[in-house]
Amino acid sequence: MYYLIGTASPNAKQAIAVGVLMLHAIALSGCLSAPVRPEVTKPSVAPSEVVVTAPAPARDILKELLFAGLTALDNDHLTEPREGSAADYFGQVLDVDPDNAIALDGLQRLVARYVALAQQAYQQGAREVAEGYLVRAEPIARRANSLASINTLRQSWGRGSSERSVSRNEFLLEPVALDERGESIVWRLTEIAVKAMRANSRITIVSRNDAEGRWIYQQMREVLAEYRLRGNIVKGVTPKVILIDLPST
Repeated sequence: MYYLIGTASPNAKQAIAVGVLMLHAIALSGCLSAPVRPEVTKPSVAPSEVVVTAPAPARDILKELLFAGLTALDNDHLTEPREGSAADYFGQVLDVDPDNAIALDGLQRLVARYVALAQQAYQQGAREVAEGYLVRAEPIARRANSLASINTLRQSWGRGSSERSVSRNEFLLEPVALDERGESIVWRLTEIAVKAMRANSRITIVSRNDAEGRWIYQQMREVLAEYRLRGNIVKGVTPKVILIDLPST
């Protein structure tokens, strides 16, 4: 018994060694195999945020329209052309805010300006031009509740039409003579031109059309040679020349 354990044969020793090596190989292979890891779910990537620009507050837009309307009013851009006019800007404000005090006041100022222009044209004898200003102002005046000023002005014209006489600074021109453009009207214009020069007065020529007005101015200018005749031409029913700087009474 003791002999078998202590004196194993060479073949037996080799078998034992081989067995031990196999056990180490099995153990080593177990250690080297990669462990199975639990599957990890990657977090989803959030889409990039979309930045939405909020529209400008309505109050800011109204302020811009009011400012533009007041600027147009100061520049006498009242109604025509429509785009960019004071009436256009104030109207846009009132479409959104019907009781906007600034816009309503702006329209009332616009009507007052047209009334002043109409009165000036009427005093210069350009009745058609004066009426044209009031026609433009009427739809604005309805919206701004200021028709009274237009009606009052028209009534004053009606009262004064039968009593109105030619002022001292107004010089009527015979329509038939103007049509003929003969010697008589040339002498009449010469007389008026000399009066204008002596009074150093500006003039307003009231004519039935632009061509007639230019012809009248040209005749007067030729008479005065070096003298600079200052004035303007307006359309009217009754042809005449007004010496603006000459007292009317």
